[in-house]
Amino acid sequence: MSDAVDPERAVMIRLRARLAVVERAAWFGMVHAMRTRPDEVEAYIAGEREKCAAGFAGPKWARDLTDAERAMLGSEVDAGLAQLLQDARDEV
Repeated sequence: MSDAVDPERAVMIRLRARLAVVERAAWFGMVHAMRTRPDEVEAYIAGEREKCAAGFAGPKWARDLTDAERAMLGSEVDAGLAQLLQDARDEV
């Protein structure tokens, strides 16, 4: 067994690390916003969920995906935004 990381997997691992850093920074901003302006955050997330539902339902967003894939992506984004808001409520 080698301790070396395959170069192709290293690219994926670096991308995952970048995503984790962005998620943590965004989380800080979300919690801060929920502590200082919760009503505005709730309204903003509700608006974004509506925009995303409409956007992913039509052919202009994520044009490289099939209708079924776009529907799945839209559903995942909606669920993620809902969970983000709930997690932020729980945090504050």
